[in-house]
Amino acid sequence: MEQGPRGRPSLKYELAGAGARPPGHAQAAEPAGPRVLVVDDDPDMTRLIGAMLAKSGVTPLAAYDALQGMLVAQREHPSVIIVDLHMPAGGGLKLLEKLKASAKTADVPVVVVTADAAADLPRQAEALGARGFLRKPIDLTRLQEVIAPLLGRTSPPDLPPTAV
Repeated sequence: MEQGPRGRPSLKYELAGAGARPPGHAQAAEPAGPRVLVVDDDPDMTRLIGAMLAKSGVTPLAAYDALQGMLVAQREHPSVIIVDLHMPAGGGLKLLEKLKASAKTADVPVVVVTADAAADLPRQAEALGARGFLRKPIDLTRLQEVIAPLLGRTSPPDLPPTAV
C-alpha cells in the first residue's frame, strides 16, 4: 500500500478499486452504476462512508482535501459528492463554490457534512448550491436517505442504523 500525506493511503491506491487505473495499465472498464466521491481529510470517515456506499451498490471514490476533491470530481464525473467542511487545501465551502463554478461539475449534487455546530452553516452551504447538509456524527441511514434521491433512487437499501 502506498502512503500519501500524513501517512494516509495514497489517492491512487484508494481509487484503484473504483475504476481508476494505475500508471502503465490498460484502461479499466467503467464501473456500472452510480459513483459517489467522498471528500474528507479523515481516512476512517472516507472508508466507513465508502463501505456503506459499496454495500448499497454505489462505487465509492475518495479524496482527502479540497484540491484532490476538485481534481477527482473533474476527472471521474461522480453522480454525487459528499464534502466535509473542515479540511486542508481550501475547505469544504471553498470546494463547493469551485465545484459549482466549473462547467464539468456544476450539475453534480453536493452533500455537505461537518462536525461544526455553527448555526449559519446549512444556510451558507445551501446558498453555494449544496443539496444536503448533515452534522457529524453522521447517521449512515440518514445519509443514505439524503443521497438516494440524488442518485435517482426512490429509497435507500435497508442497512443497520449506524452513526459515525
